[in-house]
This record gives sequence, C-alpha cells and structure tokens, in this order.
Amino acid sequence: MMPRSFRMIILFSMVLLIGGWGLSSSSQAVGEKAELTISAGAKARDWCPVLVPLPADSPLHALAVSGKPLRAVSEDDTAPLAVLPSATGVELALIVKHLDAWENRVYQILEGEAAAGHPVQLESLEGRVVVTIGDAPFTTYDYTTNPKKPWPIFYPLFGPQGVRMTRGFPMEKFDKESEDHPHHQSMWVAHGSINGIDLWSIGENHGYTQQKEISTAATPVAGRITAKNDWTDKDGKKLFEEQRVMTIWGTPDTARLVDFDMTFKATEGDVKFGDTKEGGLISLRVATSLQETQRPGQYEKGGVIINANGQTGTKEAWGKAAPWCDYSGPVGNLVAGLTIMDHPRNPFYPTYFHVRDYGLFTANQWGLHDFTGDPSVRGDLVVKDGDALTFKFRVFIHSGDTDAADVAGQYMNFIFPPQVTVVE
Repeated sequence: MMPRSFRMIILFSMVLLIGGWGLSSSSQAVGEKAELTISAGAKARDWCPVLVPLPADSPLHALAVSGKPLRAVSEDDTAPLAVLPSATGVELALIVKHLDAWENRVYQILEGEAAAGHPVQLESLEGRVVVTIGDAPFTTYDYTTNPKKPWPIFYPLFGPQGVRMTRGFPMEKFDKESEDHPHHQSMWVAHGSINGIDLWSIGENHGYTQQKEISTAATPVAGRITAKNDWTDKDGKKLFEEQRVMTIWGTPDTARLVDFDMTFKATEGDVKFGDTKEGGLISLRVATSLQETQRPGQYEKGGVIINANGQTGTKEAWGKAAPWCDYSGPVGNLVAGLTIMDHPRNPFYPTYFHVRDYGLFTANQWGLHDFTGDPSVRGDLVVKDGDALTFKFRVFIHSGDTDAADVAGQYMNFIFPPQVTVVE
C-alpha cells in the first residue's frame, strides 16, 4: 500500500484538477442586492451542503444577524438560507438540490421566507436534544452521563423510511440483537487512552465526557448543536476541554448528513492521546442486521464493509487507512448504510478504521501498533499545554449500497464543496 503522505498528494492533485475549493469573495459597495454564484466544478451535485462564512466586516453580516428570514433566488430555484453561528461569527448555509457538472448558478440573496422541504427542528429537553427533519424523527443527542453511559450519544439513529441504523443495546433490547460490548452505544465519541486514562470502556476506573454548556440553532436548512465538554478522570478531575459542533442537514431521509467539528484544547497541562485500537473520534455500533457476520439466532444475511481503497470485509478493511469507509446491508425491508468520512485537513489523514464483522465501526487515528501488528510503531500524540487539535468528520446515512448511494461522490461534496463567489 502506498504511503499515506503520497495518497494525500494524489487526493489534493485530484481536487485541483476538479476545480476550486471553498469560498472566494468579491466585495463592493452594498447595492440593492447581494449575489451568490455557486459553481459545481467537474461533478454533478445532489443534495450538497454549502457554507458561506461571513466575517463581521462583511456588508452581508448585518443582514444575516438581523433575524430576518432570507432566501436564495435564481432563475430556476428558490431555496431558504440559514444563518448559523460559527467560531468566527456566522455563516450562511444552503443546500444545493442539484447542479450539473460545470454548471454555475447565480442566486440573489433576498429577505423573505422560502419553502423548505426538510426543515430541521431541535427540541431541547432535560439532558437531551431531540432532532426532527421534516416530519420524521431522526435522532436524539443525549448528553446525560452515568457510570454505564459516561459520554453523550446519538440514539436512536433513524435512516430511510424510519429504519433504525444502530443497535438498541444497551439502551433498549430488541429481538435478534447482539448484546456484547455494552460501551458500544449507537453513535458516540470516545478514546481509550487519555494520559493513560480509559475513556472508551465502562469498566473500572473509566473517565467521563461531561457536558458543561450547550446551545442550539434550528433552521429550515440545518440544525446546529454546539457543546462544550470537559473530559475527566473517574473522580471528575478535568483532563482537557472540547468544543463539539454538530451540524445536521435538512436532507431527505435517503441521504442524512451529520457533520462533526471537534476541537480539543489542552487546558490542564499536556494531553497525550495514547496509541490504542480502543477508541475512535467517531464511532458507530451498526444495527445487528447490518453486521457482516451473523451469529446463530440473528439474520440470514449480513452487511458489507468497503473503504475508499476498494478493500472489502473485516479481513481487508480492518486497521487500514482510508479517506472513508462504508458499512451497508439489510435493515428492515431495505438496503441502507452508514459512511464515516475523514477530512484531508485532519491530523493523520487518512484515518485508520477499526471496523469489525460484529458491527463496531470507528475512525481511529491512534491504533498503529495494533493495526500494523508492530509493537515498535506508535501513534501517540501529545497536545502541549495551551495548544489545540481540531478534527472534522461527516457521517452519511443512505439508502442502497455503497455504489447506489454514490458514497464516493458524496465524499467529494464533503472535502470539495462547490465554489462560492459572493458579491455584496
């Protein structure tokens, strides 16, 4: 297998060949209108999220924070515009339903409502945020903690036609479900060695991710949950701080998208992320019917694991580095799947995948001695006191198998969104 650094060069070369990346801006005196031009580049775009950062000195910024509803209007499309809080201020968000390859579409930014097919609703309750997209329940972000659930989780997690995409155990018990590894709880963030402390399992002396602050923003385009967490040892001693921004996009249930932006800041001294396979900044325990290997009393046919390199099954894909990995198969009466996507700007890109035939599915940058089988190879990382480490991932929940869902195309939407030109 080619070195990770060489694969990165190839990927970025592809990006440059396909077209530009991100936002360009042309600023002029504010006139009667502002415009967005969205350029597809070399590939068609379907249900593609677009974010447009607005710095505080942008003429559009005042309008964006005014609280007035905004819409994007073109000759053949009218879409709602959302204003979402960001680390640098605010950003506009919209979803491009379709653009042909090389198509450029000019939108005027106007005040007023626009019909939203799949608005995101966030209901804040005690210890949890309930997420609904359109009229369909999607998930609940449960940030309560206890010795048997020491970190926030997304549960349940619904996919196409309301099927459950992750295992119910230990939160609920369903017929034919496996009941191993009770710390595998739907969708979560954890790691097995932080300064030598286990924040992965629920055995003796495990640590916690404690919710300190939470805010929500629900719009017709996307919902955003921003959480500030302390990672602690078993006694509550703080190890470091995390800011976790989770953006849930208002797409059809055939293409659910959740973006994670996580920043870990060393506030209490140096922080060592230790080398162990027991961890993953994004982790899933897939529904039992999806798992590759079915045990007696479970299902006749299981799912399929495949990564961006074309490696399939646990034997080929476990412990391999890849830009994305997909786990798909039968769920209810459907074929559906889940994809974890790594971003090229992340440290250690592409991530290794700790993906198992029994349904564990996690992106883990730090399990090198396990994944390579060489005890001398270490993936330890020390974040110096006062420094920070940021990661970005996307979880894609889809109808159909890997090819039918165009996982590779959706990955390009993630790492290489359409180019946006703003004229103010």
